[in-house]
Amino acid sequence: MKSYKSTHMIRYEDLNHHGNLYAGRAIEWMMESSFIAAELAYGDREGLLYKNTHKFDFMKSVLPGDIVTYESTIVRCGRTSLSMHISVIDEATGEVRAEGYTTFVTVDPRDKRPVAHGLKLDATENPQELRWRKEIDSFFSKK
Repeated sequence: MKSYKSTHMIRYEDLNHHGNLYAGRAIEWMMESSFIAAELAYGDREGLLYKNTHKFDFMKSVLPGDIVTYESTIVRCGRTSLSMHISVIDEATGEVRAEGYTTFVTVDPRDKRPVAHGLKLDATENPQELRWRKEIDSFFSKK
């Protein structure tokens, strides 16, 4: 699937008491980036509701002055749900600093009842995207 990107420069007001990017701000930007991907793919912002964040994980600190890009890729399409993988990428090094997943559901804007979105994942041979698809599927498997 197509990836959608948004870029942020880390400022002092984005930091926690350790001098790193505050996790709450990182997740706020992750939500924004994933919502943008979901809306652009689905085409109806009023018909999208946030459902869940899955496994947000920092691999390395993000520091003041760093420029990071949030790259969101749809990796799962249920009948009424869309799940995105989000990578936080350091623009200077290309290194992934954090990653996670979010899920949105598609609803009728008037009564908020679930509606089918009609989207399907593209075929891919990309091993990274296949890994993301397998991982997000594991969050939805019934045990």
